[in-house]
Amino acid sequence: MFRPLNSSGTNQLLNIIQKNKSGLGDSLQKIASGRRLNRAGEDSASNAIATQLRSDIRALTQATRNVDAGANFIRSTEGGLNSISDLVARGRELSLQAANGTLGDTERQTLNAEFTQIKNEIDRISASSEFNGQKLLDGSLSPQSATQIDIQSGIGSGPENQINLNVVDSADTQSLGVDASDISTADGALQALGDLDQATESLNASRGQVGAVANRLVTTSNGLGTTIENLTRSESALADTDLTQEISDLQRGLALTQTSIKTLAASLKQNERATGRLINFRI
Repeated sequence: MFRPLNSSGTNQLLNIIQKNKSGLGDSLQKIASGRRLNRAGEDSASNAIATQLRSDIRALTQATRNVDAGANFIRSTEGGLNSISDLVARGRELSLQAANGTLGDTERQTLNAEFTQIKNEIDRISASSEFNGQKLLDGSLSPQSATQIDIQSGIGSGPENQINLNVVDSADTQSLGVDASDISTADGALQALGDLDQATESLNASRGQVGAVANRLVTTSNGLGTTIENLTRSESALADTDLTQEISDLQRGLALTQTSIKTLAASLKQNERATGRLINFRI
């Protein structure tokens, strides 16, 4: 009995093969890129969340760089204060020596010459210390200064996303109260000792403020790093390819494609034989 050609079945098999081919292409792309979400239309909700997470990660990475720059800024300030503290300590040593009653005027004049150079060096460091053009120890970083240095340490616009670095008053000899100190006499040396003690207290307070800000910046940087790590993990869970699952889908798609092709070949062979019978010609 003659059976007509099954063209609808053949078309169905071709559609299945084409669909499997498209699925195989998607699987290969996901495996090659390592990304599950390669198009906006693919799981649009997850894609939107992943896009926002990537934006936040980039912004927080920049905030980390800002904080690191602030830490370098503070380290430069701390270095200048340490140098001035060393000079004040040497000045106290000279004052103690000059206050000794066994010294004569000539010796005190020699000591006072070095003491004067120490004061000049303090003023030089105070006036010249800077970071990227910003003065550090001339009073520009005092809390009352018109120039406020704020580090953008978060991704928001509010003050809670900023760290202020204005914690250091001027460190020149006038601000420290030793500009008029003179150790050329025993009485002057005793007076200088008191002035230098107060200068030391002032410098220690400034160094304490700077150290506190430095520690805060380190803590902030570590916190930003942890936040970036967590957001990256969340974004990866949403957008990265599950390689095990994707390889399994690829293998299943290949098997289905091979089965469909074999079925199509058998169908075409059957149709070919049916055509031969129609024209009374056996293949």
